Amino acid sequence: MTVSTLRRSALALFLLAAVAAGLWWTQPAFLARLGLAGGPAETARPGRPAGGPMPVEVARAARERVADQVDAIGTLAANEQVNIAPEVAGRIVAFHFREGQRVESGAKLVDLDATIATAELRQAEANLSLAQDVYDRSQTLVQRGAGTQVALEQATAQLAVARANVAAAESKLRQLTLTAPFSGVVGLRSISVGNIVPAGQAITTLTQLDPIKLDFSIPELFIGAATAGQTVDVRVDAFPDQRYSGAVYAIDPVIDASGRALRLRATIPNADGALRPGLFARVSLTTAVREDAVVVPEAALVASASGRDLAVYVVREGRASMVTITAGRRFDGKVEVTQGIAAGDMVVTAGQIRLRDGAAVNVIEPPPAPATAPPAGAGPTASVRPERRP
Repeated sequence: MTVSTLRRSALALFLLAAVAAGLWWTQPAFLARLGLAGGPAETARPGRPAGGPMPVEVARAARERVADQVDAIGTLAANEQVNIAPEVAGRIVAFHFREGQRVESGAKLVDLDATIATAELRQAEANLSLAQDVYDRSQTLVQRGAGTQVALEQATAQLAVARANVAAAESKLRQLTLTAPFSGVVGLRSISVGNIVPAGQAITTLTQLDPIKLDFSIPELFIGAATAGQTVDVRVDAFPDQRYSGAVYAIDPVIDASGRALRLRATIPNADGALRPGLFARVSLTTAVREDAVVVPEAALVASASGRDLAVYVVREGRASMVTITAGRRFDGKVEVTQGIAAGDMVVTAGQIRLRDGAAVNVIEPPPAPATAPPAGAGPTASVRPERRP
């Protein structure tokens, strides 16, 4: 065999191999055209027929109650609180309360030694009786013409002084009995019976817990939105599973220059006395409420064609249309839509990344949520699925 013959044989084998490789590469499309294979369904991507509608999940825009809220931190304070302290010095002879006891307004709390004050009152009463007798005799003598007007005037003055001394002695005696100025809970004491306390020294405290006050501050830029009567939702770390509600009743007229904040004060019902003054509080101030705002799932949001705005895909007659929207408040995986769509519109919540404006879509059911055992004592739950278009 010559060299030229070998070269021709090698070239023929190479061409034959190339033709075989080409047939193998194009065989599926070739057979599909002849109807000998499974057709386009076998070569298209799973779940989407070649050139068919795009599968998407949808949800309807709904009307819900939406509230504008300002978050802040605050501190609880007693509605009323006072130190129980004597106005005059004295020795304690009796306590009429237990520490932590609830007392009513006017209840007797502490007795100081009243021995001297009682004696002074009796002396003042005796002087009053004498001054009254002198006055009566002087008046009788003047009426008979045997007395002088000067003596009557002196007796009148002495009578007035005696009456004032009695009133002062009675007041001093009352000051030795300390009473509750309002209903509340008595605090702890560090003084015992027999101690001599000076005037003004606190013996215990009296605190009114129901209602309880809440002091908090918000940034000054919300000064136009804050008004008296607005509601507050309050959480405290001591009771993380509890939520408390109250209302703003006072706003400080002066802005805090150091923090550029506006101080507000609210009251919270506290009938059980669980909330205590000094607790740290997390506050949500409701500044506005819209009862029928249009709300869609936050997953439906996409960038608009310009990239500068937000948009959603709205499904109408089997096609998805991109609609530019104006978003409001976001909360709990939802977003308020103030402009662009209406309640009842069907928006795409999954699959919109591959969509184009005007693309045909096929609405499918969302995948079922994984089953979880309900907590003990929990009632039945319900799930809402978007409507499926025929």
